Amino acid sequence: MPESNYSALVCLSGGVDSTAALFRCSRKFEKVRAVYVNTSGGNPPEQAEMSCKKLGIEFLVADARELFNRKIKDFTQMVYSQGQTPNPCALCNAEVKLAVPFSILQKSEFLVTGHYAKFYNGRLRRGNDPSKDQSYFLSLVPEAILERCLFPLSESMKEAVREEVLAAGLPFITRESQDLCFSRGSTGVPGDILNTEGETVGRHNGLDGYTPGQRKGLGAHSSKKFVIELRPVLNQLVIGDAEDLYSEKCILNNINWLRKPAESSFSCLIQTRYRKPSAAADVFVEEDGSRARVVFHSPEKAVAPGQVGAMYFSDAVIGGGIIAEYKGV
Repeated sequence: MPESNYSALVCLSGGVDSTAALFRCSRKFEKVRAVYVNTSGGNPPEQAEMSCKKLGIEFLVADARELFNRKIKDFTQMVYSQGQTPNPCALCNAEVKLAVPFSILQKSEFLVTGHYAKFYNGRLRRGNDPSKDQSYFLSLVPEAILERCLFPLSESMKEAVREEVLAAGLPFITRESQDLCFSRGSTGVPGDILNTEGETVGRHNGLDGYTPGQRKGLGAHSSKKFVIELRPVLNQLVIGDAEDLYSEKCILNNINWLRKPAESSFSCLIQTRYRKPSAAADVFVEEDGSRARVVFHSPEKAVAPGQVGAMYFSDAVIGGGIIAEYKGV
């Protein structure tokens, strides 16, 4: 961590991780502020306010309801309606949860979060706890924001962080945050379920309730079946066997480059979902740099259009984009 003559603005949700980041900053920096980014319009968590009060830290609330509804909630609904599987959390980090605090960051302040990730030597890297690494969720965050970020939990293990906060006597929300922090509901229209031969084998309740690789909600069949493809134009759901889940290629759109390679083609590791192991692939970047074709070295399971594809050189994130199905030859 930097020297104590710097100051810190801590993104505080009231959860154990952000509370631990707050506590560590209170012991390191001479001046600390905390900000709760309010996306729901409700009252801030009392645990966040109580922790700040106990530590003598200024507590701010940033109203981000309109931005969250427009950039995350409405966008998520639109992506689901297109038969894709969005990643609202990764997008929210880039557009709201880090962007809003960054907009009020003072010149001498670091932007501090409780993410299990690292940023040093100009690179976003994986955190030390392999079960909690969150660099994937930060791959869409612009480099200008990450350069001002500090991640105090980068070297820590989750259980040790929880014990530290308990020992400090600071309150925190005990439940773990969920992938989706708003109620989406089902807005889809029922349609046909097809097998890979094109035969109708059942009915679905709306494509927005399914994602490639899913097993539940497909009805009874003679053998174990999985969601293989969503066809929004025809409102059809295609199911098949486990071997049908694998893809050799995909497209990455709207790429956020953190360290763009000099060459237009290169090999790297690509993570296509959180908690999923990264896979070796060759990447071919188009001329404007915002889009790339990905060819996996070995077929990759359940690659879902709409999800984030994070590219790594070893443990360092070089960029992240939105996965689209590859229809080319």
